[in-house]
Amino acid sequence: MKNSKLIFLILGVIMFLNAMVVNWAYISSGKFPEGLMLIAITIMSFCLAYLSDHFAAKDERAQKIKERGIYVSYFWMLGIIFVLLLFINPYLGIINISAYHLLTLIVSLYIAVVFLNMVYYARKY
Repeated sequence: MKNSKLIFLILGVIMFLNAMVVNWAYISSGKFPEGLMLIAITIMSFCLAYLSDHFAAKDERAQKIKERGIYVSYFWMLGIIFVLLLFINPYLGIINISAYHLLTLIVSLYIAVVFLNMVYYARKY
């Protein structure tokens, strides 16, 4: 399992550098950052590097970490979607983004939240 941990770390560093370059170009030109999915994949890679030892056993502890991480992420996402609905509300108009950017933001946040919750529950159990 040390080999998979190293692979996930290397992929995480490569994706981090790629995400920073892509997002910096968009943010410096004043546009919505198109590389949010790259940031989510970077978080996923680093989390999988940490979780690879925990998931290698395939015991009930690993199953509990996966189940609890996904279950709690559902409630996190309900909260995030509620906040986004408040900000995108036409009466408040705090944020004005396209549907594509909104879906990219939601999916990226969901990927990040699921894996960060798994890391939290791996440390807790």
